[in-house]
Amino acid sequence: MDHDTLTPPGEAMTLAGVPNGRRCAIYARVSVSSSDTGLNSIDAQVQACEEFIRSQRSLGWHLAAPAFLDDGYSGGHLDRPALIELLKEVEAGRFDAVVVHRLDRLCRSVRDICDILPTFTLKQISLVSIAQAFDSESPMGRLTLHLLTSFGQFERELAGERTADKVAITRASGKWQRNGIPLGYVLNEKQALQVDPAEAAVVRDIFERVAEGGSVAALLEALQLRGYRTKLHVSANGNRHGGEPFNRNTLNQLLRNRMYVGEVFYRDAWHPASHEPIIDQALWDRVQAIRAQRTRSSGIRHEDRRLEDFPLNQRLFWHDGRAYKMHVSTTPKGRRHCYYVGPQTADEKSSDTGPWSLATSEVHGIVVSHLRERFKNPQPWLDQLPPDWASRAEFEPAHVRQNLLALDKSWHLFVAPAVAGLIYQLVSKVVFYPNQMEIQINWPGLSELLRIEYKPEPATKKQKASPNVQTSNKGGPKASNDFTK
Repeated sequence: MDHDTLTPPGEAMTLAGVPNGRRCAIYARVSVSSSDTGLNSIDAQVQACEEFIRSQRSLGWHLAAPAFLDDGYSGGHLDRPALIELLKEVEAGRFDAVVVHRLDRLCRSVRDICDILPTFTLKQISLVSIAQAFDSESPMGRLTLHLLTSFGQFERELAGERTADKVAITRASGKWQRNGIPLGYVLNEKQALQVDPAEAAVVRDIFERVAEGGSVAALLEALQLRGYRTKLHVSANGNRHGGEPFNRNTLNQLLRNRMYVGEVFYRDAWHPASHEPIIDQALWDRVQAIRAQRTRSSGIRHEDRRLEDFPLNQRLFWHDGRAYKMHVSTTPKGRRHCYYVGPQTADEKSSDTGPWSLATSEVHGIVVSHLRERFKNPQPWLDQLPPDWASRAEFEPAHVRQNLLALDKSWHLFVAPAVAGLIYQLVSKVVFYPNQMEIQINWPGLSELLRIEYKPEPATKKQKASPNVQTSNKGGPKASNDFTK
C-alpha cells in the first residue's frame, strides 16, 4: 500500500468511517530468505494478514503502514531490523493492533515473547495472531498472555535456582569459583587453582616479614626495594589491573586472604578448599595476632591519631585536582573546631569563589548520608563494580544487601571513632564541584567489610545521626543526591 493512502497516525475516523477504529500494522518473518529459496512464504503471510484486516473493516480496522518484513532472520533472537523498527513505532503509539500470521513469526521462545509483551500492554496495543485466533484484547487472549508471562517468569526463576545450586555445590565442596586469582596461584588446564612457585615465594616472604614485627612503613619500603608487586590481571578485552607496588590497602588485602591457608569464601563464611595452601596455620595465626595488635577496636590506625577528626585527610579535592588541608581552631573555652581548608588562590579569596573551606561536620554529614543511602540500596554500587571485584564471592548481591542493611540498622550504636573508621575504610576520594560532591567508593575497603560477619556491640553512649547539612558558604556545595559514583 502506498504511503500517501495511509491514515495519519492521529486520525480519529477510519477509512470505513467508523469512529475509534483500529490502526493496524503487519509483521512477517521467514528464517531463510525468499530470494534464496524462490518461495514466497513471507508474501503469503502478508496477504493472509491483509485479508484478515479487510474482514474486520466494518469494525474500523485498517492498515496504517506498510508491512514490517524480516526476510531471512531467525526467530531465536530479537535482533531483527524490522522488529526493532516495529517496536519503536509501537512505543510511539502509532498503531492500535499488530497482526501476525502466527506467534512464532514474532518470537520463537516464551521468554522473548514475555520480554516484548509489556511494550504492547503499556501502550494498550493489541497483538493478534490470525492462525491461532489470538487477540490480546479478548478475555481468552488476556488469559493466554497471563499464562505466557507466568511460564516465562517460572523459566527465569528456575534458571536462577539452577545456577545458584551449581555455585553452592561447587563452593561448598571447596572448589574455586573465579572470584579473583590471588598472588601465588595460577590456573591449570582444568581451570583449578595451582601454586605458582615464584609468586608463592613472594607471599611467604611477606608473611614472614610481618611475623618478624616492625612498622608497616618499613615493610612497604622493603617490599618496594625487592620489586614485589600485586597480582597482574588482564581481562579478555586487554584491560590490565594490578601489577603495582604494594600499599597499605593491597598489603592488608593479601594478609587477610584465607585462600592462602586453603579456604574459600561462601555464604558469609570461609570453608575448606581443594587447592593447596601456601601459608601454614601457625604462621597465619602469628601474622593475624600482630595485625590485631596494630589496630584499635574502632578500626583507626595508631599512627594516625587525627583520623577520628579527619577521616578524609588527603582524600578531599577540588574538581581541578587541588587538595584540601586540615585545620583545627580552639576557642578560649577550649572547644575545638575542625575544618577542611580549601586551596583558594588570592583572586578566589578576593572574589569569594573557588574551593571554600568547610566544617568537617558538614562534609562528614553528607558523606554519611550517602553511605547509609547505599546501605539501604546498594544496587548502584553493584552496577559500578569493576569486573575483577564483581567476580568475588563477597560481592554476591544477596550477601551485599543483607550485610549492608544490617549495618545501617545498627548505625545508631556507633560512636564517633567507629563512624570515622567506616568513612576512612569505605571512601577513597571526594571531589567538590561548585554545586555538588562526587564520592568514590573504596572497593578493597568494602570488600573487607563484607568479608567480616558484622556483630555490633552495644555502645555506652548513642551517637546522634549526622544531619544532611547544607553549607552556609556563598555559592558553596550543598548536600545533594546527585552523586555520580
